[in-house]
Amino acid sequence: MSMPKGIAISALSESSDSAYSYRIIQLAKCLRQNGISCDLFFAEDHPPLHKQTTASLFMFLWLKMLRKYDFIYCGAPMAGQSLYFVRRFLPGVILLDMHGDDIAQSALANEIATGGRKRRASLRVKLTYDMAMSAADYWITQSKYQMADLMASGLHKDRVSVIRNGVDLALFKFISFPERPLHTFAYVGAFQVWQGIENLVSAFARIADPSVRMLMVGFKPEDAILKSSLAEKFGDRVTLVDMVDRQRLLELLSSAAIMLSARPGHIASRAAFPTKFAEYAAMGRPILVTRVDETAEFVERYQCGFVSEANPEALARVMEQAAYMPWETLAEMGFRARKMAEEHFSWDRIGEEYAKLILRITGRG
Repeated sequence: MSMPKGIAISALSESSDSAYSYRIIQLAKCLRQNGISCDLFFAEDHPPLHKQTTASLFMFLWLKMLRKYDFIYCGAPMAGQSLYFVRRFLPGVILLDMHGDDIAQSALANEIATGGRKRRASLRVKLTYDMAMSAADYWITQSKYQMADLMASGLHKDRVSVIRNGVDLALFKFISFPERPLHTFAYVGAFQVWQGIENLVSAFARIADPSVRMLMVGFKPEDAILKSSLAEKFGDRVTLVDMVDRQRLLELLSSAAIMLSARPGHIASRAAFPTKFAEYAAMGRPILVTRVDETAEFVERYQCGFVSEANPEALARVMEQAAYMPWETLAEMGFRARKMAEEHFSWDRIGEEYAKLILRITGRG
């Protein structure tokens, strides 16, 4: 029996360097490494598909191409909705990667933006989500919590799987723990509301010791106001760095003792499994997380970091506790974090699981 041939659809451009794009490209690469052909298609680079609100009306122009594939992977509902009208003409299995909970993320963003007056997702997000769900045959998610939520909504357990975000262990090598780290804490990533930046900043402000310093990496031009306000608020207690390539990121993070993922206590957090978590662990650093998603369970199981409740007061207490830990204790946590990454988050291991899933849902397994 021949191997299946597939295509992965990204809603963004090929030039995007987001965590969203990284996952799509890596999963396609994993399939190719396991002998399964998987092409890439970037909707944003193909007008008129570049406008997500109307992409589904024009996907018929690519129908002939799509019909060649045994499976079509869609990166999140914003890609999956583009197949809504052509679905009935496609022989291949449509696989929807949820990439988190779009509805909850939109509701949280609206709540923050309106000071609590609006707590529901936008109509556009709801429509996109419903169209994508209707078009899909199979679903994958990064989190066992979202898998449970999807099954509770009516999806059969045989049509949903967890495929986590992984890490390139050859790139994110174990880095020896510094006896005198330049930075106590480090945060890497984007600055959306569901990353918990507001809580993190508020918690750090409660720590009076000026020797407790923080590195923050990932600022984009649209984050200029936030970056400026942090610089003004904390002065030389923070080092603020724009987005960098992965090699430079490794160099920066080697100066830090403890890595941070301070997501807020909201349903939007349950569905996620941050890419940064696996990368932090692979470097051999203890990780401080909030008790809002599965990362807390991994940290406690491997005793490789710290877990805080998702509010500024609790986060500040745990950050202070972590900051004054003996470096030998932190180094031991880092060794356990690397072990966790090797056992659960290697792209090689995740790729094998993903390839087996593709073979099964296309009838080749």
